Amino acid sequence: MDKTRFQQQLQAYDQWKSNVIDTIEEYGPWLEDNDMSTPEMQHIVSRSLKDLKSDKLTIAFVAEFSRGKTELINAIFFADYGRRLLPSDAGRTTMCPTEVFYDNDRDEAYVRLLPIETRLQDITLSQLRDDIRQWVHYPLETDSVEQMEAALSEVIQTKTVPLDEAKHLGLYSPDLHPHQKTPPETVEIPKWRHALISFPHHLLKQGLTILDTPGLNALGTEPELTLNMLPAAQAVLFVLGADTGVTRSDMEIWQHHIKGFQSGRQRGLMVVLNKIDTLWDDLRATSDVHGVIQNQQATTAEMLGIEQNAVFPISAQKGLLAKVKNDQELLEKSGLVNLESFLGRDVLSIKQQIILDNVGSEVGQMLDNSRSVLSGKLNNTKRQLEELEELSGKSDDVITGLMEKTRKEQSQYMHDVESFQQSRKELKQQSDQLRAILDLKTLDRIIERSRREMSNSWTTTGMKSTMKNLFEDIRETMHGIVTQSEQTRKLIRSIYRKFQNEHGFSVVQPKMFSIVKYRVELELLHQEAEVFRNSPVTAMMEQNFVIKRFFSALVNRARDIFHRADAEIGVWIASTLEPLVLQIRDHKEMMEKRLSNLQKIGQSRNTLQYRILELQEQYTEVAQQLTALRNMANRLNNSQPLTSTDRPKPKLVKRNVS
Repeated sequence: MDKTRFQQQLQAYDQWKSNVIDTIEEYGPWLEDNDMSTPEMQHIVSRSLKDLKSDKLTIAFVAEFSRGKTELINAIFFADYGRRLLPSDAGRTTMCPTEVFYDNDRDEAYVRLLPIETRLQDITLSQLRDDIRQWVHYPLETDSVEQMEAALSEVIQTKTVPLDEAKHLGLYSPDLHPHQKTPPETVEIPKWRHALISFPHHLLKQGLTILDTPGLNALGTEPELTLNMLPAAQAVLFVLGADTGVTRSDMEIWQHHIKGFQSGRQRGLMVVLNKIDTLWDDLRATSDVHGVIQNQQATTAEMLGIEQNAVFPISAQKGLLAKVKNDQELLEKSGLVNLESFLGRDVLSIKQQIILDNVGSEVGQMLDNSRSVLSGKLNNTKRQLEELEELSGKSDDVITGLMEKTRKEQSQYMHDVESFQQSRKELKQQSDQLRAILDLKTLDRIIERSRREMSNSWTTTGMKSTMKNLFEDIRETMHGIVTQSEQTRKLIRSIYRKFQNEHGFSVVQPKMFSIVKYRVELELLHQEAEVFRNSPVTAMMEQNFVIKRFFSALVNRARDIFHRADAEIGVWIASTLEPLVLQIRDHKEMMEKRLSNLQKIGQSRNTLQYRILELQEQYTEVAQQLTALRNMANRLNNSQPLTSTDRPKPKLVKRNVS
């Protein structure tokens, strides 16, 4: 698959996403028009639309220094410019984490750089992104090769600082320089902490974001890279050198910063064995060279514990050269075609599935519940219609007996509605208990106490012990949330089950809150905190800097997990009973209408035929609305393979109702 093929699949993906957006935009007004809307439901619809419209496809490139990672980015995405867009000459390497994207909001090309000194601030990278005053801004003149080269070369710039300053910034440790017998007077450090490159490439304009991460040192000293950015990426390309194999630092990156976040989802994780051209040998048979490369591929897969077909032997440099010179034979030999084919096929399907999962868990479930409510309404209408048709020619005594039976059913139903109100109070009590465990003020007090203990600690051991105790307290709080949320889930299920079993309500699945994703996220954060706590770099940092990094990058992240869980619980509690409330309302109105019909028919038989015609029209209208919902659900749930020539065409239901 060539570059054009990847672009075609990305365009097909965008078209599919547009169809999903159109469907959700249709569903919101439908809820209003059919008197089935609530503020919570409209909030979910609006939030889903916002997330979809701001959706990005992120591919992260991770490697130790000098593995040819930036050359690979150039080869895959920017070869049609006939030159290296990103600096990747020998001896020149990206010194700071770099994001390459297109800023559609500003609609301009630029390089934006964050000074390394911001590491001293007690503020996260995410917060710094919004403070453009702290970034150095260079416009990119895309019609000037010289200007672009000068601006883009900034990402590889370094500077020399005194040893104490490097330590203060957390960028020096003797363990990282074992060949030095005595500490140097000065240290070379990156000039920039983070780089944002907005470039008007057609793939970037379609929502692609490339994350370029430079080596183990950057991953270790910027925890947000591994806590936020890598887990958020739909694909991670781990680049190794065929000339070096899996080195000790490569393995450390793999074990601590990649494998843990990818557990359970091998898709989207690719290992690139770059520089296979170093194994090419004109004096050996082609089959022998191929065997050497295959052996290197198998050894790499075994060491990393992955399938061999997830390791791609390539030569990024030869692939780039082949594309620039339009040399198809060299391009095939470089192995780049196989990687690009997998990238286009696998990554886009992952992204599609993520959207289907996210939309399906909220809007999709709402759609299913709306369909269940309408199906119940359709069945009730049909039963009323059959009941009235059977009354033709029946005596007054039969009608009177049916009225008496209906009144008893109505009385029992109203009693159950009263018990439902009591259940709502019980749910409120349980949700209050859940929110009390999750109370952010209590969490803040625990965090502040730990910060004081760390600041007052006289030893590194004592400081590390406090770090460990803090995360143990946070994990214990999470365990309490898990227990209480499960009790609340059981209560909600029992409330629904009562009305489904005793009054024949359609089976509606209540919206459920799942703490699992937050618990997993916290466990991964705990692992990262342990890596930070036990890192030799941490041991050599100044205490004040260690505390700042620990709280800004790790503890603030833990607080954010609880904050998001708290917000989701609030929406869950407010909306979880809404489908049942709608069914209770409709069932109450149906029983009242049924009793009213019987009373009117008892007084005048002429009313019977008129009401039958009225119910027939109502049945047809409800059936048509149900068909509209089914078509929305079909479009939303469609997940056929994406190609530009064979786009997904969901089978729609005809609107005609017999």
